[in-house]
Amino acid sequence: MKTYLVTGATSGIGEATALQLIQEGHTVLAIGRNETKGHELETNGQGRLFFFQVDLAVPSEIERFFETTKEDFPTIDGIFNNAGTFGKPVAPERVTDQQTEVFQVNYHAPEQIIQHAVKRLSRGASIVNNSAIVGHVKFPAMLLPYASSKSALLTLTKTYAARFHGKYRFNAICPGPVDTKLSHSLYGGKEKFDLAMKHHLRGHAAHPSEIAEVVCFLLSDKASYINGQTLIVDGGYTLT
Repeated sequence: MKTYLVTGATSGIGEATALQLIQEGHTVLAIGRNETKGHELETNGQGRLFFFQVDLAVPSEIERFFETTKEDFPTIDGIFNNAGTFGKPVAPERVTDQQTEVFQVNYHAPEQIIQHAVKRLSRGASIVNNSAIVGHVKFPAMLLPYASSKSALLTLTKTYAARFHGKYRFNAICPGPVDTKLSHSLYGGKEKFDLAMKHHLRGHAAHPSEIAEVVCFLLSDKASYINGQTLIVDGGYTLT
């Protein structure tokens, strides 16, 4: 069995992925900010999930995480850089320095995590970055920092894949709308989110577990010949 690092593990796609990984018998280092939910997951994690409260907006907390875990978890077999933030929707011509947190969480934190983890990755380790659909084909004007940071994450993915020549694998997923609290907040609440999703090709958004299935596949050795790629997981959303 393997050891995986999952960020944003206390809700949504990150939580679903962490739960599936431990169900498969793996060990999960779950990073998140929600201490209550994190300890709940740890309690129910069958002794295979370990929660670490880390704010990815603070680089020193990321450094502390790697320093404090190096003895107990010297080897990491895979990473799911999932945590992300939308920031405050605003017209592109009104973007301010306050939007720098979006890039810190969505791009610089995954970058920093990979830089630290490279020293501990096992050969054949797999890294999956959550770029979101806006990083690839959708560019909503009011979410310029979010879309830009997710697009940058795709470049990071390809660059690292080329850099390590297959020693480690780097791939990205671009999920379409997913039924999570974060998505609800962007639409102004779950009711408005559900209403908007009626226009989705299949009539509703994805459940987090549907995305987790894809992530766990890419993390596994079953995807050993997939490297440097971007996989759109949107149920046909981009067709409309």
